[in-house]
Amino acid sequence: MTWQSVQLELYYNSHMYKVTICCSKKFLKEERAFATQLRALGVTVFEPPLHVSNMWNKLEEADKLALASGLTLRHFEKIQKADAIFVFNKDSYIGVSTNLEIGYAAALHKRIFFFETDDDYPRKVLAENVTTTPEALLKMLQKGITSDLLA
Repeated sequence: MTWQSVQLELYYNSHMYKVTICCSKKFLKEERAFATQLRALGVTVFEPPLHVSNMWNKLEEADKLALASGLTLRHFEKIQKADAIFVFNKDSYIGVSTNLEIGYAAALHKRIFFFETDDDYPRKVLAENVTTTPEALLKMLQKGITSDLLA
């Protein structure tokens, strides 16, 4: 092992990991709990805009488009900042927006983890691993970043 690879190993083992969570608003409570536990492990967590409001139906179409555009682009920025995304696909559910976010993360060569195994092959091939606990996700993040990947 070279001195440079030792330095890289030390850097990545002490690296502050950043994860963006992608999921449907139907999992709001579970996603928030998972994110809280992940933060307690020292991970920086970017969460999706899962605001539930009865105001949506009262908005004009142009306002809905502007709001959706802003929320989507802001979440894309969170994906750009992250080392990986975690897809909270409980009960194997992945909505349209989450599907879009997975594709965006893949195009950026981000690491992609799922909560449950996905049976959709185009998405399945993008997933690095599956885990249901924040602790296991952190271990996978730490395990995957090595000097071998940087060569």
